[in-house]
Amino acid sequence: MIKKFALVMVGTAIIISILFAVILLDNPARPVAGQPLLAVNQGVDVRYYISGPDNAEVVVLLASYARSGSDFNELVDSVNGAGYRALILQARGIDGTGLPEYDLTLFDYADDLAAVLNQEKLRTPVTLVGHAFGNRIARAFASRYPARVRSLILLAAGDGGPPVDVRNDIFKILVRCLPDSIRSGALHRAFFAPDNNAPNYWMSGWYPRAGLAQGRATASTPLAQWSSGGTAPMLVVQPAQDAAAPHGAEKLKQLYPDRVKIVSLESAGHAILPEQPEEIARIVLGHLDSRRSER
Repeated sequence: MIKKFALVMVGTAIIISILFAVILLDNPARPVAGQPLLAVNQGVDVRYYISGPDNAEVVVLLASYARSGSDFNELVDSVNGAGYRALILQARGIDGTGLPEYDLTLFDYADDLAAVLNQEKLRTPVTLVGHAFGNRIARAFASRYPARVRSLILLAAGDGGPPVDVRNDIFKILVRCLPDSIRSGALHRAFFAPDNNAPNYWMSGWYPRAGLAQGRATASTPLAQWSSGGTAPMLVVQPAQDAAAPHGAEKLKQLYPDRVKIVSLESAGHAILPEQPEEIARIVLGHLDSRRSER
């Protein structure tokens, strides 16, 4: 009887391990715009992509939760076309950036970016564009390295986790073995405004292991250590139909009224970038050009 019970337990453990392995399978993204390069931070490979004119002002792009920097491809075209140099950082666990452990803080991601900027020999301040989870990396970096940041552009910014129903939908999106009918409905509810359609590349481009690490990093980094984003001015673009972080911009404005400017974007949800690409480009380039004229 004991032997039979032990065999059942071993079998159950194997099944659970297989299920977790399947759940954590990456769902690779489309290719990232730019030249792929590699830096190293404390023994961890950090993949990044560079595009645009040499010696031009650099704009750093930081992607959303469990997503690839390829979400910025359309914005990169606009940024490059306006004469700026784009640098896309791939977060840990995503397409070439290592994830040797899950025990991370937001400052580990900030240090990854510092290693990239050091490799590129960038000493002048840069503008950081952070989408959703990427806004946390942006603010963590600006808090740790305030002299290296010119300004922050935060898209669909939030401090904590999304509401429970949105969190459940995000879990369904991450599990690539679920039927597309379930995943597509969850994707639309969590990330897109009701009247918008998700592009095909948003059904892919999900990295569950990276998402686990990012969730732990947020939970293990005290908000007071990174929320302020150092001393940099912040332009916060708030999607009007953001189910995941509906009040992110308002919270930041209340905390840092002299440094935060809010732009509300209609007909956009948490995904924001594929929903209103032309308007996002106009807002970002308008901010970059205004900061350039102030110098």
